[in-house]
Amino acid sequence: MKMLPQILFWLGLLSVPFAWLVWYFGSDLEIIRPVFVNISDPALRAALQEAHAERLGIWVAIWPVSFLVLSQILEKKMPG
Repeated sequence: MKMLPQILFWLGLLSVPFAWLVWYFGSDLEIIRPVFVNISDPALRAALQEAHAERLGIWVAIWPVSFLVLSQILEKKMPG
């Protein structure tokens, strides 16, 4: 159980570059279903893809902070 704070710490550090990559390449990602293919207007499709990338990047950018805070909390709460 002592390893859990360390695992969360390293996950937090490793998720920082992952968040940067998702932010940069996010407009090309369609993870759940290809909804942008059905949009015929290229300007609208580009705007929606960019907005989707922004939201996805913000969502992924929350991970490092969450992992690091959980690591700190668990490290203080664990006996020994």
